[in-house]
Amino acid sequence: MSQNQASKSRFNPSRYVRYPSMLRRRGSQTGERSPPHSFIYPITDAGWKAWTQVLASFCICFCTVGVSNSFGVFQSYYQSNLLDSYWPSTISWIGTTQGFLLDVVSFVSGPLYDKGYVRYLFCVGGALNVIGLLSTSFATQYATVFLSFGIALGTGCGILYVPALTLISSYFDEDQAAVPLAVAMTGSSIGGIVYPILFRTLIESIGFSWACRVFASINGGLLLLACLIVKPKRNDEDVAGVEVEEKKTLASHLSTWRDLFDKKLLIFSICTLLLNVGIDVPFYYVPSFVREQLKQPPDVGDSLLAGLNGATLIGRLFLNWLSGSLNPLLVWQFTILVTAVLLWLWFTIDNMSGIVVFVICYGFVNGGLISLITPCVRQLYPDRETLGARIGIVEGFQGVGFLVGPPIAGAIMATSAGYLGVSIFDGTLYFVLFLLVGAFFTRKQFRNRSRRDVEYSAKDTPLRPMSQEGEEEGARWRRSV
Repeated sequence: MSQNQASKSRFNPSRYVRYPSMLRRRGSQTGERSPPHSFIYPITDAGWKAWTQVLASFCICFCTVGVSNSFGVFQSYYQSNLLDSYWPSTISWIGTTQGFLLDVVSFVSGPLYDKGYVRYLFCVGGALNVIGLLSTSFATQYATVFLSFGIALGTGCGILYVPALTLISSYFDEDQAAVPLAVAMTGSSIGGIVYPILFRTLIESIGFSWACRVFASINGGLLLLACLIVKPKRNDEDVAGVEVEEKKTLASHLSTWRDLFDKKLLIFSICTLLLNVGIDVPFYYVPSFVREQLKQPPDVGDSLLAGLNGATLIGRLFLNWLSGSLNPLLVWQFTILVTAVLLWLWFTIDNMSGIVVFVICYGFVNGGLISLITPCVRQLYPDRETLGARIGIVEGFQGVGFLVGPPIAGAIMATSAGYLGVSIFDGTLYFVLFLLVGAFFTRKQFRNRSRRDVEYSAKDTPLRPMSQEGEEEGARWRRSV
């Protein structure tokens, strides 16, 4: 058997489907005829290899967003110990810089993922993550803390985060990816539970410096595991006889910023920027709120922060599962509205039972606010070839909002408005965001869907021959006219 015949025999068309976005072009609604420049992608097999990639993404979310969500305990420690001479808003710049770089470095890591440098990104990002935590353990001045925790750790997290999320989308179909993505992102929730509790325990036993070194050891082991098991998947892997060269030409054309960054993506990115202005304010200031307003000891605030992250775990799983059955943009808009109401009610809390209810409810909806962004981007842009770059653009805008959000809240808190001003500001911001998402995305999605349904029903309805009675009735009607 010749090499050509062998390659043809290995090609099984039943393992491949045409990409859904291509099927909606002119003349191809039924998928029976292939439109120009259509490409064939492997059907996803969600086996053990796919779920090992979910495990790798889980480890990365634990070591990146998990640390970021736990900065409230660092903020509380710095305010009362090492950096007690600085304003709370000044200290919060350390955590917001780390979160800003986690998002904005995605401008670079997203396109690099699309070009295939996944393993290199994991290795470099993991090394910077560990180095940042080790440097924090030796830092004694504001500048050195800012450089180690804010810059080094933030850059390492930014290199890792978007490739970890996009990796899952290459192994699971659009209808199946919501739950694996939610499972991977529960790593950030579990990290947000483990780090605050472990931080308080280690501070009392071995001190702050060794606590940071223990964190560096945990992150080093988990990130090493992620580097060993990651296996990026190419869309043209094991495909023979398909239009690979033409697909690469289209991918390189779409990878230009002009094609990636359109008006729809710009508006969605601005919405995520507004989202991140207020999303982490409770994570930063719930411990201080409990200590100052409710007169509770610091360990109570740290435990509530862990509970807040624990509630996000349930929210991530349930709301992502719900988005797999419903419209992800609609679920996202609903969580924004509920968050606005909760933030408006924050300042009215004056007892422990109230703050516990707030922590559980806010954590639940917060789990969907961030984890639903990737399904929403995928709904707006189904093309997998440029998914990493587009998510990177959105994450960059998120970073800007995260950078300025907690410092703005800290500045408001320093005025006579206090927590009342923070509550009103964040709640109003989220209500405006709810209206924007409804005006630009949710309403258009429903309108376009109903229009497509009418067009498809009209095209799919077969023409039936007219009966003799119908022909006679039509002739009489024409004569009367």
